[in-house]
Amino acid sequence: MAGEVRAGERRQRRGDEPERSFQWVVPKGRKASIYEDLTLDTQSSVHRFQKSGYYVSFADGRGTWDDASTGLDVVTWSAFRDPNELWERPYFQQGAQCEREIEGAVKSARSEGLLGDVDPAWVDFLRRDGQIQAFVEHGIWSIATRRSRAALADTLTHGIVLYAAVKQRQAQAFVIEGMDLDEDLGGGFSIEAAKARWLGEPAWQDTRRVVERLGTITDWGELILVCGLVIEPLLGGLVRRELLLRGGLRAADPITPAIVRNAQREGDWWHDFALAFARFCAEDPEHGEANRALIDGWLAAWTPETLRAVDALEPVFAGAPGVDFDRAREAVVTGQQALLAAAGLGEPVAAS
Repeated sequence: MAGEVRAGERRQRRGDEPERSFQWVVPKGRKASIYEDLTLDTQSSVHRFQKSGYYVSFADGRGTWDDASTGLDVVTWSAFRDPNELWERPYFQQGAQCEREIEGAVKSARSEGLLGDVDPAWVDFLRRDGQIQAFVEHGIWSIATRRSRAALADTLTHGIVLYAAVKQRQAQAFVIEGMDLDEDLGGGFSIEAAKARWLGEPAWQDTRRVVERLGTITDWGELILVCGLVIEPLLGGLVRRELLLRGGLRAADPITPAIVRNAQREGDWWHDFALAFARFCAEDPEHGEANRALIDGWLAAWTPETLRAVDALEPVFAGAPGVDFDRAREAVVTGQQALLAAAGLGEPVAAS
């Protein structure tokens, strides 16, 4: 270590720049953040470095990455930044904290006898519908993992991969909660029964259709924006925040709110990511107008169907004590409209 310090001092006396001042990437600020150092330019590009083309191509002649993988276009894809600069270390730190909080809630509920205070009607609701959100999260995970590969900048690929990862963790949290409650509350929390209800209960079928339709998206840009500006604020906000979080708090449920608070925090990160991506595309100096029209078309195509799924869940709310569907619906619709306005996009589809 002392030798490295002395070598650095010698370079400075000679007028040489220390290695850390060398900028391989183009930082957003005066100098690169750790997020930029570790994320940018990990993905090769014919637009930046590989001037002779990609070294590897698909059998049909497409290069390693294909500009046609999205209908959006910008001058420089590598200029995009996650506003929260999430990378592996903080991701794993946050995930570990999530698990500690949930584990602590379960241990406290057991040691303090808190589960005996939970509203019996809420317990019945959890037996019936408490684990179904796991299938929504798992479905989005499966779709996001497949689409992440095609994104045209490492910061975008990185974000989609981490989004998929948090979706899978959230799905697992709901499944494990069911296993814990099954042990502590006398059974009835079978994941097989939840799957059967997910596949057959009429109130959930519009939600299932939305998730299955997400699987038809081949444009990774569309996936980012539809999930971030439509699915998460409307369906995610409705079920997680308005139903499970608010309902769980009113029912004296000590475990479900701990799970959902963490899921909502991760959902807020994705809102920020999608919002920044929408602005990035809509404000591009050369392609912004065309991008804005394309994004408005995606929102117009997805918002009505997602609102139908929201409305179809009214009977699920009716089976949960302490929650009001009309108030919940108004809250998520207003929140989505605010999100679209912040993105500077077209008028959102009418909520009625």
